[in-house]
Amino acid sequence: MAASALQDRPVELLQQLLRFDTTNPPGNERECIEWIRGLLEELGCEVRILAREEARPNLIARIAGRGAAAPLLLQGHVDVVAAR
Repeated sequence: MAASALQDRPVELLQQLLRFDTTNPPGNERECIEWIRGLLEELGCEVRILAREEARPNLIARIAGRGAAAPLLLQGHVDVVAAR
């Protein structure tokens, strides 16, 4: 999948992402992380999943640079906490 394919359907991708129930507790982010992994791999990213807890993994993705510029780190999370 080319990056342009993702740019053409942001609403659809967001809708798919929001369908995952990652409410914490308990979290259960594995299915969502695997979905994101698939997207990133289709874009050619190098992807690793590390998990201390099977249901709550971390995803690390790398896009190789083409020069001497400093790397850019982006961090996020997929779990949500219910408002009370």
